[in-house]
Order: sequence, then C-alpha cells, then structure tokens
Amino acid sequence: GTVVVEDLNVTGMLRNRRLARHVADAGFAEIRRQLAYKTGWNGGRLVVADRWYPSSKTCSGCGTVKTKLALSEREYRCEACGLVIDRDRNAAVNLAALAAATAGSGPVAARGADQKTRTRGQVAVKREPGTAQADQTGTVLPQGRTTNRALTKAH
Repeated sequence: GTVVVEDLNVTGMLRNRRLARHVADAGFAEIRRQLAYKTGWNGGRLVVADRWYPSSKTCSGCGTVKTKLALSEREYRCEACGLVIDRDRNAAVNLAALAAATAGSGPVAARGADQKTRTRGQVAVKREPGTAQADQTGTVLPQGRTTNRALTKAH
C-alpha cells in the first residue's frame, strides 16, 4: 500500500560524466510519475523523501547521523552503537521508518472504488477484499444494496 522514493538531484547526477548516460537511460522522472499514478489509482500512498533526508547516513539502530559517508563505503558502520549493515539495506530501513512515521491513517486495505468512477451515474463504494460471493460479481451501491450478475463460462 505504501511506496517510498527519494527525491534525487538528477541534474547534479547528469553532470557526472561516468553516471550521466546511465542516469539518463533510467528515466527517473517517468518512474516516479508512474509510481504516483499507479499508487493513486490503486488506493496506495506514495511517500517522497526530501532530497536532503540522510537515509544512507543515519544509523537505523540508534539514529546517529554521520557527517561524511563516501559512496565507495558499501557497509555502514556506526561508531555510536557498533551496528554494521549494508549501506543500501540501512537506507531502506530508514525509508521504511519514514513511511511509518508519516502513515497518518494506516494502511489501505480496500482497493479501487472512487478512483475510477464515472462523472455521471452511480458512485462505487470501497469494499474490503473477500466480501463478494465466489459465484457473484457486482457493485456496491451507496445505500448498501448490490447489483449482482452471475458469472458464466464462455466456451
């Protein structure tokens, strides 16, 4: 239900001659646009970590922030608590904690409805997964009634 991305300085990365072609090929803007679109469409949530959020420099164990961390250092070593963890795993744990801290209402279990409704006619209401009968399909109407159609096999 929740996807966390970092707001990267893509312009700055394009100035690096070694990274420029690979960064340009990755299409970070398109990936982020698709994530925003798909999470909104499916009732999920996209959390964007600020460009200056120190996800790699912060200890996921005690919260101590390092002032310097070279890109060549692939293991994060905390001087305060002694934690040794892969740099990328440490950043992922910190980003997951950021998502949990900004959760607000909690995870979204129901999918769809009110996202793809027409401008005219009946408005669909969110329904928890597994509430429809196995042989029936339908739409929950605002008054709690349902319109069901029996499923048939096409041969």
